[in-house]
Amino acid sequence: MEYNPPNTRERINARRQQRRGRAQTAMVPSAFAAAGQQALPGPRRWLLEWLGSGRAVGLALCLAACGALGYLLTDPRFSVQQVLVEGNSALDADAVAELAGVVGRPIWFVDTEQAVARLRENAYVASASLELALPDQAVIRLVERQPEVRWQAGGVQYLVDGSGKVLGPAREAAPADVLVITDSSHMQLEPNDQIDIDAVRLAQSLALRLPVELGLTPTQIGWDYGLGVYVRSPQGQTIVFGRSEELQRKLAILEVLLADGTPFTYLDLRPATPFYQNTAPAAPQGTTPELTEP
Repeated sequence: MEYNPPNTRERINARRQQRRGRAQTAMVPSAFAAAGQQALPGPRRWLLEWLGSGRAVGLALCLAACGALGYLLTDPRFSVQQVLVEGNSALDADAVAELAGVVGRPIWFVDTEQAVARLRENAYVASASLELALPDQAVIRLVERQPEVRWQAGGVQYLVDGSGKVLGPAREAAPADVLVITDSSHMQLEPNDQIDIDAVRLAQSLALRLPVELGLTPTQIGWDYGLGVYVRSPQGQTIVFGRSEELQRKLAILEVLLADGTPFTYLDLRPATPFYQNTAPAAPQGTTPELTEP
């Protein structure tokens, strides 16, 4: 019987060689993969890929939009150059445009609320609106206050609207059909000052009703801090109405006194029991007494 001597060492070496061979075979694809990841495409190929991705078109559109925006914001053609004013009669159109303060400003940056607020600072402006139109136009629409009476104080006649707002000093004499209310306080007024609206309305009512209902045409309608509204008759009588409360009662009392021929130079219709006095000198017999102002 033959005996094969053990070759353990050779078998171990053979197994090691097999393992090394398999490891090297497995490493070859990995090395190729790593080399592929580290390799970069050439500039031409990169440019073609970048153009094909659509990024170039997006960049071009972005640059074009920025250029157009810069042009719109900075070009003088898009600054307000034309101002159209509508609804003005007392105010000059150029003065309105200057007051709005929009001429020369880029149309995109005009604050319409601030412009309207500046316009309403003028006493003549009851309401205002501002609209912008490309490329360079602004349209201002006004509703003006209209003077209804004149308030004379300190030797100056001021134009006053129906709400009692002072519009400014009058530049010409009052027409015959315009009511002038004489203020005995002689105070100086400024545009946008507020007159007692009750005094204005009462004076307007008396100017209309006294001639028609009582046949009395006042030579003066005035106002005083202490008295309120009063009128002067052609005979020099002073008739105090105060405020508009109970105006119908006051007119009825005055009508009775005038109808009875009651002599008086001063009549106060404010109390529930009116007060009147006559300080005119007694007329000689056979003459008609002439009433004079106290």
